Amino acid sequence: MRIPLDYYRILGLPIQATNEQLRQAHRDRTLQLPRREYSDAAIAARKQLLDQAYDILSNLERRESYDANFLAKTYEAPGSSFASSDDIDELTLTSPSEESSLVDPHTPIIEVEDNQFIGALLVLQELGEYELVLKLGRTFLIGGNGSLKDGRYGDPSIAYSDIVLTVALACLELGREQWQQGQYENAAEALETGQQLLLREGLFAGVRGEIQSDLYRLRPYRVLELLASPETNVEDRQSGMELLEEMLQERGGIDGSENDQSGLTIDDFCASSSNYAAI
Repeated sequence: MRIPLDYYRILGLPIQATNEQLRQAHRDRTLQLPRREYSDAAIAARKQLLDQAYDILSNLERRESYDANFLAKTYEAPGSSFASSDDIDELTLTSPSEESSLVDPHTPIIEVEDNQFIGALLVLQELGEYELVLKLGRTFLIGGNGSLKDGRYGDPSIAYSDIVLTVALACLELGREQWQQGQYENAAEALETGQQLLLREGLFAGVRGEIQSDLYRLRPYRVLELLASPETNVEDRQSGMELLEEMLQERGGIDGSENDQSGLTIDDFCASSSNYAAI
């Protein structure tokens, strides 16, 4: 299986890295274990890739051979934007065999064994390649774990759970990125996609709770964004009013002391309400 990665990025190093930097990076990356929700198989597959990267780059001849081919590629990660709403709503492609079509021909790639795919997906997640995780991971989400039933990727139920977890976490982190960028509705869409996936599969209640907490705290920002829409955007403004009404109901009114889980104090909420009124 071809994966858009290179051994330097797996270790988090530039191509000019020294042998000492290679050793330190390999040690650090090995010690930095993924989230506890991942299976032992996923963690082992990730370590295999770390070891493989180190074995090749720490050997002078193998590194020179790898660099000769590596430098012929464009040293850039795929420059894709966030998946469209259709993409993240469906989270599916036609078949797992089409993963090679997702690889930009100018992007460095490595060949991994099928049973290392989960490890590669996990590494991409750690590198912040959230769009790529969605593209690669969603090919396996159609029809449940049936796409994994031949066992090439490991135990089907375990592999499927790891893929669901990685895709959901990619949605979570992508939502947080967009939140930081002030794209509040896009952030909500990403978060809700991850949450819906986990609800559908009945997996990882702790991660679902983490996503829900972010959605609660995101609501005030969404209200401001939606109510600031032009008056002609009736649907957006109506959605903003509905979110505001939800918050008011949960708080027990503007001066209410109930918890709407937004993190706003009474003073903060009253100040925000003044902004809503101005809009």
